[in-house]
This record gives sequence, C-alpha cells and structure tokens, in this order.
Amino acid sequence: MTAAPYRTDLPGPSGDKYLGNLHAFSSDPLGFLTDCSRRYGDVVRLGENNVLLTDPGDVEKMLVDRDSLFSKASADTRRGSRRQGFPHSTMNSDGDRWKAKRHRLQPAFGRSLSTRAAEIVDAQGEKLLRTWRPGQARTLQDDIAVVTLRLVTQLMFGDEFSDRDTAEVARLVAPIMDLSTSPVLLPEWVPTPRKLRIRRSMARIDRTLRALAASPAAHDPERAPVLHALVHGTPAPSPEELRDELATLIMAGFETTNDAVVWTSVLLARHPRIAERVRAEADAAFATTPAGLSRMEALPYTHAVVREALRLYPPVWLTSRDARQDLDFGGYLIPAGTTVTVSQWVAHRDPRFWEEAEAFRPERWLGGGPSSVPRGSYFPFGLGPRVCVGAAVATTETVHLVADIWRRFRLELTTPDHIHPRPALALQPVGAEVVPRPW
Repeated sequence: MTAAPYRTDLPGPSGDKYLGNLHAFSSDPLGFLTDCSRRYGDVVRLGENNVLLTDPGDVEKMLVDRDSLFSKASADTRRGSRRQGFPHSTMNSDGDRWKAKRHRLQPAFGRSLSTRAAEIVDAQGEKLLRTWRPGQARTLQDDIAVVTLRLVTQLMFGDEFSDRDTAEVARLVAPIMDLSTSPVLLPEWVPTPRKLRIRRSMARIDRTLRALAASPAAHDPERAPVLHALVHGTPAPSPEELRDELATLIMAGFETTNDAVVWTSVLLARHPRIAERVRAEADAAFATTPAGLSRMEALPYTHAVVREALRLYPPVWLTSRDARQDLDFGGYLIPAGTTVTVSQWVAHRDPRFWEEAEAFRPERWLGGGPSSVPRGSYFPFGLGPRVCVGAAVATTETVHLVADIWRRFRLELTTPDHIHPRPALALQPVGAEVVPRPW
C-alpha cells in the first residue's frame, strides 16, 4: 500500500443497530444494491467488512488489473460453505491451483464445442416444440429446463445420461442452487434442514458422478470432450475434484442458459415487433444454413436480442472477492480481508453509462455494440482471467434455442405483471407462464 492519505470514512447505509443491513439486503437484494449505488456513489460500505464498487473503471480494475490481489473466498467463508460450495472445483479455487485446473479444462471449450452445442440444442429444441400445442399454457421455466439439462449433460458427458439420470442429477443439485441469498453463513455443525438436504444430495451426487467418470464416454474425446479433459487431464483430478468439477459444470451450464432463454423470451413476448424481426431472421437462417451447423453468423439480430436480455437480466447478478491486502478504490482505503462486491445488475442498468438504461433496445448491440459504454459496465460472464470458460458455448446455445422457439411460435404471457426476478445463486425468472400461438 502506498503512503497516500486515502480516506477510510466510506459512505453507506447505517442499517439496524444489531443486524446492520442484513434485513434490507435479504428482503430485496436488487433494490438494496441499486439504491446504495445511486445514493452513496462509486464506493459504498455495505457492512463492517463488505464494500460495493459501482464505477466501471473500478470494476475492471478489480476483475482484470488486480485479479491476483483478490481471492475467491476467505478461509472463514470456506469453513462456512465447504459442503455447499464444491470447494475443489475450478470455479472455487484460487492462485496456482486455479491456474492448473483452468489449464486442464480450457481446451475442451473450443470452437468445436460451440458447433456441437448448436447441433444438440436444435435437435433438443425441436423435440420439445413438438410437444407444444397452440393455446395450451406452458410453464416456460420447466420446459426450457428439460432442454438445457439434456443439452449440458449430452454436450459434456456424451450419451451416458438418460432422461432419468438427467432428472435425478437436477433434483440432487436443486437444493444447492436454491441456497439463500442471505450473506450470513451458519457454522457447518449447525444442522439446519437446508444443510441436511444438501448433505444427502452430496452423497448421492458422489455416487452418480463417480459412475459417470468410469463410463466409456470418459475415454472418448470426440464423444465427451469435457469429461475426457477432466478425467485425463494433467494433473489427474482426485475423486473429490472430479465430483466438484462435474457438479459445478452441470449447475453453471444448466442455469445460465435456462435463465437466459426464459428472460429473452419474456422480453420478446412484451415486444412483438422485435419478436417478429427475430422470427424473420430465424426463418432465413434455417433456410440457408445446413442442419447440424452453427447459425450464429446468420443470426446477428437474435444475438443482439440475447445480449440485451443478458444486460437487463444477467444470470450472474453479483460477484464478490476478498482483498488479500490493503487496496485503494476511488480514493478510499479498502483493508485486507474486506469482501469487495460488484453487481452485474447494478452496472448493466446504470443510467450514467447506458442510454435508456431500463429499456429493451437490442439495436444498441448491432454494429459491434455501444462504443461509448465502458468495459466494466457489461460483464454477464465476468471479466479478466476468471471470465466464464463456457461463455461462448452458453451464448451459442441461447441464441439457437431462442431462434428455434420464436421461429415456430409467438408466446403470450398469461400473467405479465407477475413475472419477477428471484436473485438466488442465479437471477431466476419466476412466474413465466406462456401460451404458444401460431404466427
């Protein structure tokens, strides 16, 4: 740390005498963070050891320039969430351990995997849409979950997962995906009902994923490139590492695409003219691009629609790191050990950098995107070294599935005023019931 006289009196809400801002955050995380950013500025004290950064330059500095000065989670956090958080995965590792794990996994997520993802999602989307009947109400979240679970398991693990296996893993992972948004972590020995469910799920996940790692697909890089990269990577993973990697890949691959497709469809249902343009583009793309190939280059407007949906409803809505040493941001001293938070939800809707920040305007992404928006204002898949390894694959899946759906049907929302975001581990859409109609 330099000798500069950085300020220590960070602005922020005082909160309750005993609980601080816990209640305000837990009851409305999105509203609380947005209000803090608008009221207190670029560096906000959220609690005794928690700071929010809202300036795009500071966001980039934290995630890119100073990445090595932060850790993914502190020792205290790990003690409180070891069983829930899959600590042996790449996602939850730091330093040299993270670099080795990322190096082992990275080659599997190349261009060929995105191409294969396009092929699988088109086939699975068609399979789903054949079950839809015009005028019959559907719970969109449930329907898209079927497609995305089949997609992520087939893409990463080959054909070893039957629909029954896929449903079982989804059921086991659900308690972990349903973790509370509360920042309070009870000690591991406290036997809460949620923790007991998680422990039972973890034991069954162990058995399911160990069997998967021993399957023939694990030895075939063409059939199951991600599974092969994990099992045969260097250094070889321990059984615990393999379990944690597979579980986090399933959760991340499923939840990101699922939420992105549903939110995009909700927005298209609210904006029929934009939906008509997506339909026309999809018709042209399917007519000119052979089946089994990625249609991304033929779907630039649909891609823009998805990017705008990710701006307004980013599946990852909050990112936190722990400072390894004293740091400065915006003229303030951030002590070592402080949890520093940035919020995609806040950054993506900041009216200082986004024209009509609350409006759904896909055209802002055409022609390369808005040149005047700072890099740290848009990061749905993260920034810097820890950017999501599957970002390109997830984008391809989402664009293709949105095109598949809206080429065949226009969707009407049955309760448009009751759809709302639920900020759990991902920003989940709640209440998205739709009625498919023919064009």
